[in-house]
Amino acid sequence: MQDLFEAARAAFGNAHAPYSRFHVGAAVRGASGRIYAGANVENASYPEGNCAEASALAAMVAAGERRITEALVVAAGERLCTPCGGCRQRLAEFGAPEVAVHLCAPDRLRRTVTLGELLPLSFSLGAAEGMGPRVVPENDDGGGGCGEDGNGGGEDDSRDAGGERGGAGNGGPGVGQEARSAVEVVRARRPDLRPRVGLILGSGLGGLAAAIEDATAIDYAELPGFPRASVAGHAGRLVLGAFAGVPVACLQGRVHLYEGVPAHAVNVLPRTLRALGCELLILTNAAGALRPDLVPGSVVLIEDHINLLGQNPLTGANDPALGPRFPDLSEVYDAALRARCQSVAARLGIALPGGVYLATPGPSFETPAEIRAFRVLGADLVGMSTVPEAISARHCGLKVLGLSIVTNLAAGLAAHPLSHEETLTQAAGAAVTVERLLHGLLEELAHDLQDPA
Repeated sequence: MQDLFEAARAAFGNAHAPYSRFHVGAAVRGASGRIYAGANVENASYPEGNCAEASALAAMVAAGERRITEALVVAAGERLCTPCGGCRQRLAEFGAPEVAVHLCAPDRLRRTVTLGELLPLSFSLGAAEGMGPRVVPENDDGGGGCGEDGNGGGEDDSRDAGGERGGAGNGGPGVGQEARSAVEVVRARRPDLRPRVGLILGSGLGGLAAAIEDATAIDYAELPGFPRASVAGHAGRLVLGAFAGVPVACLQGRVHLYEGVPAHAVNVLPRTLRALGCELLILTNAAGALRPDLVPGSVVLIEDHINLLGQNPLTGANDPALGPRFPDLSEVYDAALRARCQSVAARLGIALPGGVYLATPGPSFETPAEIRAFRVLGADLVGMSTVPEAISARHCGLKVLGLSIVTNLAAGLAAHPLSHEETLTQAAGAAVTVERLLHGLLEELAHDLQDPA
């Protein structure tokens, strides 16, 4: 089995999964003894794509073989990963019921079942009561091999027939599990910390993370399912520690739809914060102003938003364990928190007007005609982010507070062309004001946010 494992693990590392961020490798052994490996391959029509098992079988068929004697799947995550319904049928086309199917993590065997046992189940190894562990082959522990996990029954991270790892459920495959896996990484690094407040820092505001005390930084690349930030001004790190005496989890940088990621890719961010213990998510962004009184450098309290992104992060099958199918967005930005923030701003002598934020997909800035239309719609600010995180956060039960940093007057109002460089410069200049405001707010909220434990 070790040779199968090595082949599947190599394919796992080469998977093309820019949309789900969930890599899978598979290997099958033909009747000749030859091994054929494959990885999941996604494309812009996601969730359509090729499963790893289908890729491995295709390689076998192309080589002229028609029977498998053994199969193995490698995937990461806390819970067991089984082939989707379509791939179970594909495996059954070429394998007898007694064919062993090994289900592995990247470093070990987790469980082995026969194809006959796997095929009838409804996408879940837990669907059969008391199924328990089956075949336990040689114990290849050591040297990064596929040693047996010993977890037995009850694990499940099934994939439905719509695509890899749970289909498009709640905006993306396996995102619930990815949040759980990310939480495992965080708790391993900071077992002493239970954050109560989450922050997402927008363009040019990443420096605010330097104010976090006793900080531990974890790169997004280390957190399962976290999308990689690729835009200047977004470091792509989770910073854990204390701010104003409150335990916080700060996401230093975000991704945007114009980077080629779908809206549901952001779901893992607020869901991870919620699973870590956060009650409140503070969203910040850099925005253009549609009102002449909102001059560059102003900090604006977001009262509501208009979603013109053309996407919603909750599109797809809903998991009621994460949130309701039809979440109410009549108060996305918590009114009580906004009132507290206004009170703190007044005490600190910080001007804090309110406004409605309108989100466009970008990456091009808006035309003057579009800005005129947005003003008719009731927008005061325009940007390319924030709305997906706000929707996802409300869906999973987080309270939301939003702050925009005005970095420029919008097209048709400004006397010069717009640029991202100006955005970064103006945001960095206003970061001191934002830090003062948030420090004062969290000091005031500290008692309310005490860990009940």
